[in-house]
Amino acid sequence: MQFVFEIFAAAALLLGAFLMIVSGIGLIRFPDVFCRMHAAGKAGTLGIVMILLGTIVFFLTPGFADFSVFFRGMLAIFFQFLTSPAATHLLARAAYVTQYPVYDRTAVDELKAFLPSQPDEAGGME
Repeated sequence: MQFVFEIFAAAALLLGAFLMIVSGIGLIRFPDVFCRMHAAGKAGTLGIVMILLGTIVFFLTPGFADFSVFFRGMLAIFFQFLTSPAATHLLARAAYVTQYPVYDRTAVDELKAFLPSQPDEAGGME
């Protein structure tokens, strides 16, 4: 039975490491800040969660059975899912408001009607 836990933990750790590498490659290769945030937000978050799950499963094997690692790992996963989307949203909004240059092939700007490009246009922000 311990062998199954170790195989699952190793698979989760390898998948998490692979996703983190993909996230790093996306940060280097993607053309603008919005695409890069997508790579870091999606693959990076899932990679961290898979690494944490692999660690949790490894420390729950019958030989160890350390439940403090389980609770700390689950809290880390919860806070990762809680903070990563909010941080990515705030970074994207700041990049849009400061008119960070987008990729040349970007054709549609759906936020233009809802979000002013400069804070002064919103009225009330001095």
